[in-house]
Amino acid sequence: MVALLRQRWSLSVSGLRCVLPLVAMLCLLQDGRSSERRVPTFEELHRELYGIEVKDDDDSSHVVVSFSNPYRLKPNFKNYPHSNLLAEFFTDLLDIIGLEGGPQFIVEVGSLHGHSALQMATVLDKLGLTRIPILCIDPFTGDTNMWASYQQDKSVGGWVNIMDGRMTVYDQFMANVQFAVNRSVSRHHVLPFPATSTIGARWLDQKGFVPDLIFLDSAHEEEETLLELKLYYKILKPGGILFGDDYGWPAVKKDVHQFVDHHNALHGEAEPIELRIVRAREGAQNVLWIMRKAKI
Repeated sequence: MVALLRQRWSLSVSGLRCVLPLVAMLCLLQDGRSSERRVPTFEELHRELYGIEVKDDDDSSHVVVSFSNPYRLKPNFKNYPHSNLLAEFFTDLLDIIGLEGGPQFIVEVGSLHGHSALQMATVLDKLGLTRIPILCIDPFTGDTNMWASYQQDKSVGGWVNIMDGRMTVYDQFMANVQFAVNRSVSRHHVLPFPATSTIGARWLDQKGFVPDLIFLDSAHEEEETLLELKLYYKILKPGGILFGDDYGWPAVKKDVHQFVDHHNALHGEAEPIELRIVRAREGAQNVLWIMRKAKI
């Protein structure tokens, strides 16, 4: 009897060993997660996001070029609130971090009207990197300060426009990017992803798309920044760069150091995070933070 039980147990364990990998694979497929981690092309992102195959000879297939601009907004390049990423800084950043061959896939979290994305695109074009995708993740709904202050604060109200009960942040972003793409910037860079930062990070994780450069410039709220750091550091390519501005904001500074300290306490010997604090430019008040993920 004991021998029979042992035989059955052996068969059960053996069968379980065979079944477990299959179950894991089925679970992976069931939640839509890709087992392959890779850098996506502009065309692949366009297809995955919008269900359209973009063609160079067909403007109607390109989400930015074909934007209908329903509110007839004019491009605005003079009034970019809270944008501190300058072309000079981004150029210096690429020199400092020394990503071999340049960045392959850039993610921007918090894009507002598109200024920083276009700054990065312009620099990439000058370097001959004309087909590097820049995925702009933003719900394009406006932040807390915009909604709370636009009627009383003229400095805020001057760049807030409400139509049909919503802020036209997405429309202004698209009008600005469309203008730039039609005149000087490569059409193979900027792609809007109208989603929250958490949805954006989880979508990238499920698709297996791995950015090697992430610019985090979203809500700047305490704990929210910390959550975003955890989500985006997870999907960042080993050796890649995660950076953001407004280090002078107490919530941002606290969450950046809390994340780095906690990570290094757990993984400091094997996978330490290298953190740098730099000014946007010489003499500037705004300070940015830069962290590099350890290479495996």
